[in-house]
Formats: sequence, structure tokens, C-alpha cells
Amino acid sequence: MTRTILKLALAAGLAGLAAQPALAQSAKIKPKAPADASTVTVMVTNSRKTDLVQLQAAQSGSAIWKKVLGGLKAGKQAEAVLPRPFNCRVNLHGAFADGQSMDASDVDVCTQKTLNLTD
Repeated sequence: MTRTILKLALAAGLAGLAAQPALAQSAKIKPKAPADASTVTVMVTNSRKTDLVQLQAAQSGSAIWKKVLGGLKAGKQAEAVLPRPFNCRVNLHGAFADGQSMDASDVDVCTQKTLNLTD
């Protein structure tokens, strides 16, 4: 009886292994980033009537800015990959083609995954 159960379990396991590559190829499964990843992705929407020239980020309280997104046409959206500070809080600075700029302080990028740039 135990041998029969063991054979069935082994056969089911092998069948699962054989089917797994086909599933992975057809579904194109992406590996999930670990919870302690060093970056975080935020979807940026440019709802302004002018193009974004660039978006920069700095850890709150820091003066070290990093470019996280280049040009973004008016009405378009793109993902910005930001460094994940130890407390998830960043300051953002955006520069626009019309000479205007925007600043957002102390944004929690670990919980707020979208940024809507408006006039």
C-alpha cells in the first residue's frame, strides 16, 4: 500500500515537472522582485499640456539627486525606477519644456505607486 502511494506521488510529481516548462513559456511568468529590492517602480502620468524634460529623486533630507525618468510627452505615462531609501520617503523634482518645475516632498514611494503631474 505504501509503495503504491509512493509511486503515485512520484508519478504526479514527474508529470508536474514535465508540464511546468510549457506553462512557463506560454504564460511568460515574470519572477517577482524580492520585498527588500533596492528599487521601486512608480507609474508617472504627465497630465500637463507640456512635455516633462526629466524627473529627479532624492531621499528625503538628502541633497543627492538622481535622474529617474527622462523626457515624457504631455498626456503620456511611463515607469520611473527609483532607488528605495531605507524609509521609502523621497523628494521629487520635475522640469518641464515650458520652463516650469514641480516639487513633491516626502513622498512614500513604497505605498504610492503612481505620480500624476498636473498644471
